[in-house]
This record gives sequence, C-alpha cells and structure tokens, in this order.
Amino acid sequence: MTSDLESARDDLAYMRTLVTGSGPLQATMGEAFMWAGALYGGQCFLHYLQTLHLAPEQGLPMLAIAFGPTVVFMVILGLIIWKDRKAPPGGIATRALAAVFQGAGLANLVMACVFAYGASKPNSEGLWLYHPIVVCMFQGVAWYVAWLILRRAWLGLVALGWFTATVALGVAVFENIGAYLLILSATLILCMGVPGWVIWRGAKKAA
Repeated sequence: MTSDLESARDDLAYMRTLVTGSGPLQATMGEAFMWAGALYGGQCFLHYLQTLHLAPEQGLPMLAIAFGPTVVFMVILGLIIWKDRKAPPGGIATRALAAVFQGAGLANLVMACVFAYGASKPNSEGLWLYHPIVVCMFQGVAWYVAWLILRRAWLGLVALGWFTATVALGVAVFENIGAYLLILSATLILCMGVPGWVIWRGAKKAA
C-alpha cells in the first residue's frame, strides 16, 4: 500500500513537472531579461545624464552610450543561447510563456521598423520616443499572461508596473524628457532586470 502511494506521488510530481516545469528554458529567459534590463536601464540613465550635461554628448563616448549596450547585449545573448542550446524545452506552461514573450519581442521589432520609418521623415524625429511606450505595453501584456498562467502575485505586480510605466511615459513624453528617461530607466531595471534575475535564480535552484 505504501509503495502504491509513493508511486502515485511520483507520477503526480512527474506530471506536474511536465505541465509547469521551470527548467533550463526559464533560466535562459530569465538571464536574458536580467542582462537586457540592466544594460538598457543603464543606457537610459546615461541618456538622462546627457540631458543634464553630465555625460558625453558627442564623439566616441556618445556613440558608446548609443550603441554599446546593444552590441554588448547581442554578444551576451548569443553566449546564453549557445550555452543553453542543448537544454530540454521544459513543461507546457514554460513553453507557452516562452512563446508569449517571443511574440512580444517580434511585435516590438516590427513596431521598431514602423517608428524608425516614421521618425526618418522631416520634422518627425520625436516619433521615435513612442516606441519605448509601445514596448512597455507589449511587456505588460506578456507579464499579465504569465500571471494568468502561473497565478503568482509578483508576476501580476510586474505587469502592473509595465502598464503604469506605459501611462507615465505617455504623459512625460510631452512634459519632461528627463523624467521620461528616468521612468524608462527605472522600469527596465525594476520590471525586467530584477524579475529576470528572480526567474533565472529560481530556475537554477530548481535544476
């Protein structure tokens, strides 16, 4: 009888892992979010310092601020993907969440092309400032779906943070570019970098 109960528990635990397993795929996602939040959040803060004339505004240092974080992130992302290339895909919930965030990323990429084209037109440079607002909105949707699937309160708080930032940025873009950059920096660090670290650390412990 005891053997049958232990076997049933093992089977139940295995089925739960198949459905909601937080394995290597979540570790990959979490590590990527952690680095993206830290690098781009730091970049936005440096842009804020530029508005105060406290950071380089021309020459190679300015170019490093503008393009350096993207170059560094692409290298790190490539290393993460290569490192985890043979990792198992995880459970159904994990794959669903990965699909949601990948979809949000593709949508952001498409919108980046749209805003870049619009900003290239005469007297439309400011249009590019709306792209981060759209990014925040898509991230809010992705984290909201994550909360619906996993029912973890902190995921709902992250989604709320992204939606709040969307509204705040929409107001600040008209009123104060410095406040806009500070809001964006804080959002990327607190709603992407920190949650990414939590997911990465949790997945590593589970592994």
